Amino acid sequence: MVEPLVQTHPGIVRSLGVQGWQHLDPVILAALATRSPLLLVGRHGTAKSLLVERISAALGLSWRHYNASLINYDDLIGIPLPDESGETLRFVTTPGSIWDAEFVFFDEISRCRSDLQNKLFPIIHERRVSGIRLEKLQHRWAAMNPPSPDDVEDQAGQYYLGSEPLDPALADRFPFIIQVPTWSELSEEDRRQIINWKEGDQFSDFDPAQALENHPLSDYVARCREYIPALEEQMAGWLADYVLYVIDLLEKARLPQSPRRARMLARNIVAVHAARMILEGEETDLDTSVESALTYSLPENASEVPPSPANIVAAHKQAWEISVLDEDDDMRQVFMAPDPAQRVLLADQLDIDDARISRLITQLLGSQTSEARRVGLAAAIFLAYREKRDLTSAAWEPLAQLASRVLEPRVMSAAPQPGAAQTIWQSITNWLAKSTDRTSLRARLEHNYVLGGFPDLWTKENWETALKQFQADLDRFDLKEAAE
Repeated sequence: MVEPLVQTHPGIVRSLGVQGWQHLDPVILAALATRSPLLLVGRHGTAKSLLVERISAALGLSWRHYNASLINYDDLIGIPLPDESGETLRFVTTPGSIWDAEFVFFDEISRCRSDLQNKLFPIIHERRVSGIRLEKLQHRWAAMNPPSPDDVEDQAGQYYLGSEPLDPALADRFPFIIQVPTWSELSEEDRRQIINWKEGDQFSDFDPAQALENHPLSDYVARCREYIPALEEQMAGWLADYVLYVIDLLEKARLPQSPRRARMLARNIVAVHAARMILEGEETDLDTSVESALTYSLPENASEVPPSPANIVAAHKQAWEISVLDEDDDMRQVFMAPDPAQRVLLADQLDIDDARISRLITQLLGSQTSEARRVGLAAAIFLAYREKRDLTSAAWEPLAQLASRVLEPRVMSAAPQPGAAQTIWQSITNWLAKSTDRTSLRARLEHNYVLGGFPDLWTKENWETALKQFQADLDRFDLKEAAE
């Protein structure tokens, strides 16, 4: 039986005097339990260095903090000199050398010279220097500011000149890559804790010596490490399915991963779930653990344009849905379709039940970022399935609401003021004047779609592009010659 530690302790980061990182407790514990390299990506002043220093102190480990933008390789290993025999080298070290370190932190790693980055590879990935094993070294963490885009002068926002994207091979050596929370992402309570010195934040009443004395972090780590092997064996079959599917889906989303990353992800999932079970109790849900592990396991988190959280969640949900199905379930074939609209069509062809198709339809509508596309899809699906399928109210209601812009009779008049709206309206009236078919249902659907979107939709999106997509969606749902 795993007793949840949060009942008797405020959590890892908060107990170390750092506010707003509580949601990262399981990932941090997982990294410590597996001794996996971890990369923190965030703006200045977000407590990256502070947290690492206090974690190492809570674990009672000898640590080294290196500014990677300033150090030379000799600062790490000392000066190599021949020994008395002249046959081997010995290193003349300083107190800051890496040889006796148990926890190393490479700060500003994105500002590191490329030649030094190459020399950090074996330290981070293999715990070796010049081929020599660093026997005492357990944890290798690093931090960086978000890298600046190439066209920084043309973009608004705060950027860090000199912070370069990591070499992809180096980024791939970090199993965990965490984007740390910014001020805007903190809760009001966390902001007040940071501002109000009377409430015991890290700038005042927090006493590191008192807080770190007999801190239970070592016990957390040991218990998590002990729990991982059994959990990994228990999850083995399902885990392989999930990772296979999600890696394929990420590649389709233009987030290709290496074979090394696939193995790292599998290990991270087990470790994060074990950490959550230690911190929150045995009943913690696996779905949340897996999504969290995936979110913080992608090397693209350290790139100029990090992956959209919506894309990560979408890949996770699809892979999750597939992996929990029986091998002979037709829905596996449905979920393997990369396009949400194709999934609806395939489910219909395979005669999947109405309840599941209803879920696919709501997922399809929810996945659209374009309101015009959402309206067009709703109209096409409503017409295709109004008599064929007994969908749930959760599917019919949004379909009917969105499709009403196209299907509901209405009288329309427009007198737009000079400007963009008038230009758009003129292009629409020119298109209508050239239309030779005004009576078929297909033609009326297209006319209603365009007219129903004026002015609000077409001041945000190009109506001609949207119309072509609507026509394609009508064709996909076999409404090429729509019947009355």
